[in-house]
Amino acid sequence: MEGSANQITATATATSPATALPNFGEGALKRVLVVEPHPTLRTVLAQRLRQDGHLAAAVATAAEAIDLCEEQTPDLIISAELLDQSSALRLAAQLRTPVMVLTARTGAEPVVALLDAGADDVLRKPFGLEELAARCRSLLRRSGSGLQERVCVGPLEVHLLLRQVTLRDQPVELSPREFALLCALLMPPGLVRSRHELLRMAWPPFSGGPRSVDTQVLTLRRKLEQAGLGEGGGIDTVRQQGYRFSLDTIPDSSSPAQAVATGPSTAV
Repeated sequence: MEGSANQITATATATSPATALPNFGEGALKRVLVVEPHPTLRTVLAQRLRQDGHLAAAVATAAEAIDLCEEQTPDLIISAELLDQSSALRLAAQLRTPVMVLTARTGAEPVVALLDAGADDVLRKPFGLEELAARCRSLLRRSGSGLQERVCVGPLEVHLLLRQVTLRDQPVELSPREFALLCALLMPPGLVRSRHELLRMAWPPFSGGPRSVDTQVLTLRRKLEQAGLGEGGGIDTVRQQGYRFSLDTIPDSSSPAQAVATGPSTAV
């Protein structure tokens, strides 16, 4: 990776394995699929999308993408222009999904050609992560899928875009890492997440370890407890498996058995 911390280049490489989720999971949050051959770029893009509250999966090839989407179609594909034995446009046509194409070609003509051929957006490498995130939000709004802005579990509200947490309308101050960890545990609530899953979802690529997760969970629990969310802050330890956000321990919840995700003016 070259340039600043927020700048991604087309030449990113790594020897670490690619980040890829076995499935998208369930819930009202939007599913975004990254298809990118370069492992570092693939991992960083998925990580940034998760920070916006998306359920992001990342694969290297069109074949892997098609296999991943057999049961659930993503709301948006972000794909390198050229793929092994395929292309971003061909993949999007097969899955009937909006696509943002990442291209390394220079000049206006390739961009115009891709847009005319059916791309919903084209982003030229190198690009900034914040620009990609903003374009992703715009595409999801434009496609009618609606960006989910809040996740509500009983009296707890997590504002994904504002990156704020409130409990009974009172603010809960969390660090960026604690916020990302809480989001991971709430997608969806009640699902057991292993330490490695939480690392992948809430930590930057190639940083932290299982003990880092334990330390942050302890701090997050303490803050949620102090805010009034009950013993353990709603976070259970599941022996030899990991952690989950337990709906059973949340006090004063009118609907403790489910989470509600809402957009700008919708409720699911």
